[in-house]
Amino acid sequence: MANSWFRFKQFTIHQDRCAMKVTTDACLFGAWVTEQILNADKLTPITEARKILDIGTGSGLLALMLAQQTAHSIDALEIDQQAFEQARENIQASSWPDSIAMIHADARTFQPEFHYDIIISNPPFYEKELK
Repeated sequence: MANSWFRFKQFTIHQDRCAMKVTTDACLFGAWVTEQILNADKLTPITEARKILDIGTGSGLLALMLAQQTAHSIDALEIDQQAFEQARENIQASSWPDSIAMIHADARTFQPEFHYDIIISNPPFYEKELK
């Protein structure tokens, strides 16, 4: 049986209660997004912390990848109760629990009190199904 967790250099993702597991695509996407944000910050120096929204955070993978490399404030939105709880546990066990706020809500009805500078989402991938 495969592990129910995935260990990175600086954090561990537990994923036994999440429908979408850590994938190579998710890791590559997280690294690419982080690099894009870091490069943008070099071109336009940031005087205030940016606000990032991770829609459908799942296990919290992308939020944690961003938190380890940037000083931005991240809101991680998740609709599924079990995934929400697991992401919250993953984030609390990390070195960046104060950088990421978990929000248990449906993205279709979520109404933030401010605008986000960056919105990310790693869409789920389904075999043999295109919508």
